[in-house]
Amino acid sequence: LREIEAGAFQKIVLARAQDVQAGRALHPLRMLNGLRQRFPDCYAFSLADGSGRSFIGASPERLVRVSQGVLQTEALAGSARRGAGATLLQSEKDLREQGLVLDSIRRRLEGLGLSPRHPATPTILRLANVQHLRTPVEAELGDRVRLLDAVAALHPTPAVGGTPREAAVARIRSLEGFPRGLYAGALGWMNARGGGEFFVGIRSALVEGAKARAYAGAGIVAGSSPDREFAETELKFAALLDALLGA
Repeated sequence: LREIEAGAFQKIVLARAQDVQAGRALHPLRMLNGLRQRFPDCYAFSLADGSGRSFIGASPERLVRVSQGVLQTEALAGSARRGAGATLLQSEKDLREQGLVLDSIRRRLEGLGLSPRHPATPTILRLANVQHLRTPVEAELGDRVRLLDAVAALHPTPAVGGTPREAAVARIRSLEGFPRGLYAGALGWMNARGGGEFFVGIRSALVEGAKARAYAGAGIVAGSSPDREFAETELKFAALLDALLGA
C-alpha cells in the first residue's frame, strides 16, 4: 500500500500458496469432475506434465475468445461473498479496481489496432461461492490480428498481474516468495481457422500423489484492507480445497 501511495503502481495482485496433504492419492479425473459439478459456470481444467503432476482448477476468467472474426474478452475484478452483489456495485474501491482492469484491456486492444466496445457499467458475475464485477468486451478482429496476438497483448491482465503491468509484475516476484509456475498462466486451445479460446489459470492447484499446492490471490489497490484481502484468499482456498479434496 505504501508503494501504491508512492506511485510505483496503481494495482498489484498478490497470491498465497497453501500446501495440503490428503490421506490418499488424489485422482485428477475425479477432481476435475468434482470441479465441473461444483462450478458449472467456470472453465474446469486438468493439465498433466507427464511426470505425475497435474495442474487442476476451475477458473471464472476468460482471457480471450475468437470466433468468426469476433474477439471477446472481459474485465473481471472485485470480489465478495454470494449475496453481497449490491455491496460490490456500490463499493468505490471495487469499482475503481475493476475500472483499472477495463482500462488496461481497452488500451492493449487499441494498441493492436482494434476498436473495443463494452457496456458503460459492470454487472455481477455470480459463482457458486463468490461473485465479481464483470464487464464483457468485444472487438472485430480484422485481417491482421490473430488470436495469439491478442493473448500476448492481454496476458497478464491487471486481474492477475497489476497496472502498470511491467512495474507490478516485476514486484510480484519479490513479494510472493514462491514460484507461480502455471498459476495465473494462459491456458486454452486454437484451431486451424484461427478460432479458439484461452482462460486464466486461477482458482487452481498443482497436484502430485497425495499432495496439493493450492493458489489464491487478491488485487491490492489504494484503499485495500489487509484483513479483507486475506479473507478473500481464505474464501477462495476453502471453496477450491473443498471441491478438490471432497472429490
